[in-house]
Amino acid sequence: MWMTRVSINNPVFAAMVMVALCVLGLFSYAKLGVEQMPDISFPGAQLNVRYPGASPEAVERELMKPLEEAVNSIAGIKRISSRSREGVGEMSLEFSLDADMGRAMQDIRDRVSAVQASLPRDARAPTIERWNNDNAQPVVELALVGRCDAAPAVAAAVAASAPAADCVARRSPRELSILADEMVQKRLQRVPGVARVDASGLTVREVRIDLDPQRLRSYGITPAEIATALREANADQPVGLLSDPVRDTLLRVEGRVRDPRQFEQLVIARRNGLALTLGDLGTLVEREKEADSTARVNGRRAINFSIFKQQDANIVNTGDAVKAAMDELRQTLPPDVELRLIYASSDWVKNSLTGLRHTLIEGAALTIAIVFLFLHSWRSTIITGLTLPIAVISSFIAIYAFGFTLNFMTMMAL
Repeated sequence: MWMTRVSINNPVFAAMVMVALCVLGLFSYAKLGVEQMPDISFPGAQLNVRYPGASPEAVERELMKPLEEAVNSIAGIKRISSRSREGVGEMSLEFSLDADMGRAMQDIRDRVSAVQASLPRDARAPTIERWNNDNAQPVVELALVGRCDAAPAVAAAVAASAPAADCVARRSPRELSILADEMVQKRLQRVPGVARVDASGLTVREVRIDLDPQRLRSYGITPAEIATALREANADQPVGLLSDPVRDTLLRVEGRVRDPRQFEQLVIARRNGLALTLGDLGTLVEREKEADSTARVNGRRAINFSIFKQQDANIVNTGDAVKAAMDELRQTLPPDVELRLIYASSDWVKNSLTGLRHTLIEGAALTIAIVFLFLHSWRSTIITGLTLPIAVISSFIAIYAFGFTLNFMTMMAL
């Protein structure tokens, strides 16, 4: 072969080529991203729409059927499946493998926008997103836990054997939720590579209005009228412009309620010249909203953070950046609050790829040993010992050139 002849006749040139391949391979290896699996874009989309208070039958009849008929004629659709639940409708659209997903997503948005005007007024705007199985699971799970003091009865016993549920928390769930919302979640959202941060177990304050049915009947007022009056009264309205030869000034009437107690003075309706306020029709109560999620760590109340990475972000770099932000937060949080790392998939990916690298090295060493044991030739052993590392290292050049990442598929191919 010409390559063999050139290498034998020009040994220095051949040695320089091998050194160049090793240098370029090591440079490419340093630039490669790390992922669990290859970046595969599945040809599909998900459409979700909310219809608060509607039964599954109403969601199917008034939302899902019109939407299915609207998107059914889009080119490339292979299968449409929908599910209707109480107040929520979900639709999954699967496309053929040769479909142009960029164009398909735009067609879905156009068809949904065309039919949206005919949907019920109380239905929320549909949300459309592509299938993204890689980012369906969080990269990192964190928990914000308040430290606690032992209860008096437990303090007299053996403190080391006391269960976590028998301690008294130093901070209330509301105080813990404020720290989680204003400090932890906002800081984590600024981490490079993070797409979103979902918090569960929060305690949210709400203003509840308990209406008196007898008063509503006596004055002939419906709850819908009260909701409309509150919506119109609690709003900032533009009223015009003030102009002079130099500039224009926008005028706005600030109508938003600053103190929740002021809702009781809002005028809801007028009957026989009498202004009826919200306080005349019901009772305003400020309290904690009924929890829709609960998070606990070893039996203790906590706030859980699920951190999802961006579609093209490196999972290992994102996990390391989140850990750095977590260490920064620990220095700024109060001493009676603890931020714990529950799970990090980036560590699992990093450890798995490290194991694959060790396997490659062990395989190369065993190959060299077997060549020597069977051939009993130092020349063949040295040739094999030089060829294997050069072949593996130079393969990183092709991986980097074609935009691949270090994942289980590429590492197994090596």
